[in-house]
Amino acid sequence: MVLYAFYDYSKSIVPLEEPQFYCGVVDMKSNPTAYTPELAQGEAIFKNNCSTCHAATDEVVVGPGLKGIVKRRPIEWIVKWVHNPQKVIKSGDKYALDLYKKFNYTEMTPYPNLKREEIMAIMAYLDNQ
Repeated sequence: MVLYAFYDYSKSIVPLEEPQFYCGVVDMKSNPTAYTPELAQGEAIFKNNCSTCHAATDEVVVGPGLKGIVKRRPIEWIVKWVHNPQKVIKSGDKYALDLYKKFNYTEMTPYPNLKREEIMAIMAYLDNQ
């Protein structure tokens, strides 16, 4: 995501007592201005593709709740899983096999057409819930 900032040079500059910088995740519920286009995209993709089987919370629907998924699995694993979950299972991945067994061998729909950036947007949305 690229952010652009513009400054109106016709106005005087008001110095701050302390420099104010922020780096990290902003909770969009406590700061609605932090709701970025990436989060909006992630929410839309999640609601259109994932929410039938998954919750953005810990709640189990058909599959597991996805709250905290980025803390449980590396993003590259998540991308591979979303693109082709059966391939990950067939590779012998222990986490994938355990998940498959836990949810009674229910097969997740593969989403090979989702771009990595779109999956990252979903993860950003989930991380802000």
